[in-house]
This record gives sequence, C-alpha cells and structure tokens, in this order.
Amino acid sequence: MDITFLPGKLSGDVKIPSSKSVSHRALICAALAEGTSYVRDITMSQDIYATIDTLTALGASFETGENVIKVQGISTPSEKADLRCNESGSTLRFIIPVACALGTESTFYGNGRLPERPIDIYTRELSEKNITFDYNHTMPFTTHGKLKGGKFHIEGNVSSQFITGLLLALPDNDDDENSSVSVSGRTAVPGYEYRSYVPGDSLKKINWKLSSKRNELYVRKDESGGIIIPDIILDITQFGEDRKKRSGMSVLEQITEGALSLLNECIKNGIECVFVYPRSGIMHTESVTSYEDIEKISGEIFRYMDSPGNICLQHDETSRSSEVNIVYAAGVSEELAGKAEASVAAGNNVKVVIPEQMYRADTVPVTELWLQREDFSLNRVI
Repeated sequence: MDITFLPGKLSGDVKIPSSKSVSHRALICAALAEGTSYVRDITMSQDIYATIDTLTALGASFETGENVIKVQGISTPSEKADLRCNESGSTLRFIIPVACALGTESTFYGNGRLPERPIDIYTRELSEKNITFDYNHTMPFTTHGKLKGGKFHIEGNVSSQFITGLLLALPDNDDDENSSVSVSGRTAVPGYEYRSYVPGDSLKKINWKLSSKRNELYVRKDESGGIIIPDIILDITQFGEDRKKRSGMSVLEQITEGALSLLNECIKNGIECVFVYPRSGIMHTESVTSYEDIEKISGEIFRYMDSPGNICLQHDETSRSSEVNIVYAAGVSEELAGKAEASVAAGNNVKVVIPEQMYRADTVPVTELWLQREDFSLNRVI
C-alpha cells in the first residue's frame, strides 16, 4: 500500500495523558481529605482503577464523570478490607502505610509479577510502629494494627514510592506532629544505575582521592605493592546525653551522611573499605564491598544512635602498615586526639573529618584534620 503525504499546516487538538504517578497521589489525597473533592483530567488505566478500588475498600467513594472524579473522603475507615492492587506497584506501595494509618486490617492481593515486588522497607519500619505483617515475601499478605507516629528512616537509593507512602499516611495518625521521615545515603536518580561490585576492581586504581583544589585526601595507596583497605569510622561519643537535641541531631546527621557519602565514593571507584559504627553500645565493624552493603548499613545505622560505642582506632602492633583510619566526628575530643596520636605512633595514617561549622581556633590538634562543608566536600586545615 502506498501512502502519500502532502505538505500542509498542522491543526487540531492533542490531549496529553495525565501523569499516572501524580494521578495516584491526587486520588489518595482526596480520599484522605475531609468532605468532597474533585479531581479533574485523569487518564484512566488499570493501575488507576486499582488505586480507586483499594481506596473504596478502605471507606472512600468515587463517582466518575466526564473529565472529573468526585471523591468522598474516608470518614469511617473499614475495620477489614481486601485490597486488590492488580499489577500496580504504585498502588501497593502507596496504600500499605495508608491502610495501616487508618487502622484497617488489610489483606493485599496482586497479579502478574507484583507479588515479587519487595516491601521489606515497610516490614522493617512499620513493624516498629505497632504494625504486624503476615508476610512470606509474596501475596496475599495481611497487615494488623494501627500505625503509630515516630521517626522513620528510609534509604535514599530506593523507590520514592516508599517515601511518598509514608508522607501520605503519617498526617492521618494521632501523632503526626512528632513524625518525621529521614532519608539517608545517596538518593536514586533516574538513569543512574548501581552496579554490582566485582572482586579485583580495587586493583585497577593505584590512587584514589577526594580533591578540594590543592588539598587531596588519599583513601588508599599502593606504594608498597599491597592493597590498603581504609577504615571509615563514625564517632558519636561526644554527643553524650545531649545527642537528642535538635542542634546535636543536625550535626549527627551531617557526619553520618558524610561517612555514607564516602562509602559510596569508595565503591564507585572500586575500593573496598571497612565501616566502623556504633551498634548496641559497641563499635560494630562491617566490610563494605558493594552498594548492597551500604544499603544495609544505611538502613541500620540510625537505629543504634542512642547507645554510642567507644571510638576505636588501629594502634597496636598487629595493625597493618600505613593503616588508613578516616574518622567522622562532631569535633575533636581529648580522647579522640589521644587515640589518633597512638595510632599514628604505631605507623598508621589517621584523618579526622569534622563539620566546618564545628571548627574553632582552640580545636584540639590532631595530625591531620579535614573540614566537611555542607556539600560534603572536604578541605584540609592541618
């Protein structure tokens, strides 16, 4: 068949489909709002119908007209509900915390590959806030209880659907003013893909450094033919009883993010490292050889901030020659300076990193001191 195209001016109307991601969120917000809401110009799809069906089961009502959906918000949540998400991952991840916040005993169903989609972040975080899961890594599964407010910690490199789900749900619980969601680590960026660590990658680079103009922070050197694995240490011992104060938490989060950022840079450049951080009152050591290791650490680290352990640096005869210890701390205490001096005397390399705003003229001196700026870049001062 031959088709002939003739020149001419374009005319007419083109209707652009609505964002499915935004449509899910708009319908959920309308269902959680008091009274009647109108959501316009939504392009209907199987996933959108799944969200409407689950919200209806939870107690909302919907009337679909021409280019408008009338939504009656949930006034009395259902005691029990079967929530059929079809194949919609957005529906599943948005509705889990919403149903828990409403206190509805909910059984979630899914089709296709949806039962394979992970929800481990929710089972971890919500289980600490009065929710129990009958979950065996597939569907159907059931949630019980009413979600309590509090602090939720989400890794930045996971789907934003988890973060959105919590942000939608938390204003609907009884402790919304004391609830927060903190995101740790590198955030997921469209088009950015984490790669698996390949053993031997660290041999491909002789030197790797964080550079700030003339100042260079060497993490690993291969000067003697051996591979040096840096110890990245998070020191929160100085927070003591004041560590929960708003200002203390700000500094604590800053040095924690800095340490996690350095872990990311090491793996990005094919360098293994060891992360030492407080856990249940002791300093816990974790080998970091992949992005998956960092995800695991970032998910656990904030749980153990209430019981800092004693800072530990390599300083005995069994430590490796030129052992690299990079310590992220809120400031330089006499204890940290003393341990750093002992480690350096044993032939090791100790670099202390503190937030730039914590540096003072009378800061206790150490052999090598770096200041961390707000963008996590580093500047050597000693």
